[in-house]
Amino acid sequence: MMMKPNKTGLSTIAIAVCAALSAAISGCNNDDNKSSSSAPVKDNAYYKSMAESLVAKMTTDEQLSMLAGPGYAMTSTGFGVNYDALVNLKSDVSGTVGYINGVYNAASGIDIAASKLADGPAGVRISSTRSGESGTFYGTAFPVGTLLASTWDTELVQEVGKAIGNEVKEYGLDFWLSPGMNIQRNPLNGRNFEYFSEDPLISGAMAAAEVNGAQSEGVGATIKHFIANNGETSRNKVNNVISPRAIREIYLRGYEYTAEHAHPWAVMTAMNKVNGTYTGQWKDLNTTVLRNEWGYEGFVMSDWWSGDGSYVDMIKSGNDLIEPGGPAIPYGYGDALTALKDGFSSGTLSADDIKQGAVRILTQVLKTPSNQNYTASNNPNLNAHAFLSKEAAKEGMVLLKNTDNSLPISSSNKVASFGIAAVNTLKGGAGSGDVNVAYTTNILKGLSNQFTVDSTLASFYNSFFAANKKSSNFGGISTVISCREPDATEMTAEQINTAAANNDIAVISIGRNSSQGVDRKNAEGDYLLSAAESALIDNVSTAFRNQGKKVVVVLNIAGVMDTTAWQDKVDGILLAYMPGQEAGDAVAEVLSGETNPSGKLTQTFPASYADVPSSGTFPGVDTNGDGRVDTNYYNDDIYVGYRYYNSFGKPVAYPFGYGLSYTDFSISSTAVSANTLDKASGSITLTATVTNTGSVAGKEVAQVYIDAPEVKLKKPTIELKAFDKTNELEAGASETLTFNIPAKLLASFDPDNNQWIVEPGAYKAYISNSSDVTGVEPISFTVSKEIVVSNTTPGALALPAGVTASDFVTVSE
Repeated sequence: MMMKPNKTGLSTIAIAVCAALSAAISGCNNDDNKSSSSAPVKDNAYYKSMAESLVAKMTTDEQLSMLAGPGYAMTSTGFGVNYDALVNLKSDVSGTVGYINGVYNAASGIDIAASKLADGPAGVRISSTRSGESGTFYGTAFPVGTLLASTWDTELVQEVGKAIGNEVKEYGLDFWLSPGMNIQRNPLNGRNFEYFSEDPLISGAMAAAEVNGAQSEGVGATIKHFIANNGETSRNKVNNVISPRAIREIYLRGYEYTAEHAHPWAVMTAMNKVNGTYTGQWKDLNTTVLRNEWGYEGFVMSDWWSGDGSYVDMIKSGNDLIEPGGPAIPYGYGDALTALKDGFSSGTLSADDIKQGAVRILTQVLKTPSNQNYTASNNPNLNAHAFLSKEAAKEGMVLLKNTDNSLPISSSNKVASFGIAAVNTLKGGAGSGDVNVAYTTNILKGLSNQFTVDSTLASFYNSFFAANKKSSNFGGISTVISCREPDATEMTAEQINTAAANNDIAVISIGRNSSQGVDRKNAEGDYLLSAAESALIDNVSTAFRNQGKKVVVVLNIAGVMDTTAWQDKVDGILLAYMPGQEAGDAVAEVLSGETNPSGKLTQTFPASYADVPSSGTFPGVDTNGDGRVDTNYYNDDIYVGYRYYNSFGKPVAYPFGYGLSYTDFSISSTAVSANTLDKASGSITLTATVTNTGSVAGKEVAQVYIDAPEVKLKKPTIELKAFDKTNELEAGASETLTFNIPAKLLASFDPDNNQWIVEPGAYKAYISNSSDVTGVEPISFTVSKEIVVSNTTPGALALPAGVTASDFVTVSE
């Protein structure tokens, strides 16, 4: 379906990278580049057998040591890794976020190297310099997860995963603590930029692509945060109360897809509780569902300092590795290793529990570069990766508005660049997902590389930024540079009028940062424009439109923000999100038409924040009176994102799946080519022809939305069940796409009978270019009888005792 093989064996972007830079980052043949070596060829069963043999020779203390990282401690040089508790580290990497202890025992002959863990979703986050070494060790900042998903191109996202995996390996690391794949349930989640979508199929497909890419380099990927880390407020304690159906259909489904299609070596549990239990201590989640129902074979690790200190319960739940472990964990969390040893001594933690976790961890650890005797080069091909980062950024940018073909901008046009974000361009969000890079090309520089840019305005903004920028530090892992927008007394009407007289078009850059640990606000300067930004758009639009000239806004933002209040005042809007280190050039090449935009939204832009179904309950409530949010009732149930807006007829600013192009497309000849939906292993196969009906080359995304019958179960009006992106089509050219949707993806969860079922009746399939299927003629197909796709464990993932869905669900049909 989505993971279609490329006709040439490589994506067109991978070919371009190889040709342009003679580099081996995506499977090109280059015998001189040892970093292109593939992962160990032996399968998981081979390493599991080896792990079982090794664990059988280990002492109990050696096994226990693998279940808890070394932790952190106060040393003579400050707070840092507790190296006294770190076992058998062969070589270190400055900036490593955590470790898995190894084992060394001369008597038994066991020599397992410690493994090194690296953040984060937009690239490898390590220190850019190392003590005693003169070189630099920069990572490549790729576009954030939301922008990658907006490409709707799993082949491209797999190339990005491969490039990041290559940097993990070449810098001497073993596990990449990514991708993040939580559902963007509410637009104010401060960490939405790391995640892919409001939709579980998009989230699962993109995560699977990244995992497959990274693990092809012989390093482990870690999908996170399992599950329901859908807000940052009180994320280490909040109890998310969610119906079992919503858990399975919305919050687990993407993880299941990734586990099935990519087999990630690790899963990271979330900090929060779900239905009264911390996820890292929830056996229903980590054993009953993940392992017993899905057959997952990797290991499970905790998020850093998560849970309530019940470390024995974590291990018994199936959370195999406690990070950062101990001893000497700060913040009052206690010593995990000592707690496990005490649990073993008291009999609450059995020898089998310990061995089971050690085998699961060691099975994957044996595959890592540190245990495959790989010598890191410390020299990944950063030039090739930067090229790939820019290509991915351009593919994912979404053209939201383009009145009267205001874009692309002619190379002969003079451009007036407004907005502090053109100088203080955001490559990515703050926190563990940040990347230490050699450079970030800002939007002003990118525009200058493509057009003649007003030098007076450029000088003003550069000077204003130098005088007003502020720097803050996020937990020692991320530096945040901010700068306010000049107000109307600083960017005066005279300056704007002069610019309008001397230039052909205005480009206004609006920026919004976001961070781990803090949720956004429905307030001016965040979800809403600030007063200075509103004045800027008003004044620039008036001045330029009075002279018959166009105004374009570039949104360099972490997530969804209001556009309704101002979108009619401008002629074009390019949604650039956080495009990585090549941000400026990527933006300019789309604005110039060098690249025809083909990105599509993977979340809805509502007409108003009040229209978001969870707006009244996010981020939760304080139920115990301590002044902190501690409970979040998921009142929207299965009606998240477009599922809600479509089902309840709510108008939106821009629908899920939406995105314009500089050309036009038609989708025709839609048909059912096969229907074997009479059994659990059956599927429906659809075809459609996409034609470029415009005048320039471009790409289109065809999306399959299913309207399913309601027999036992109420359902959203439509749900995304398949998608594909065309190759670049020249004007007049066509491509026929095929979509195979297995019964498993069509199924809904029947909580009364603990089954995934495909209900009988007439189905409608809309093959569309967005979730707005108005005017799209559906294809019909029939399922003659109920299909039980799979049975699940009775009582698993249940609501807390005494709570029913009707107590808190306010969105239902």
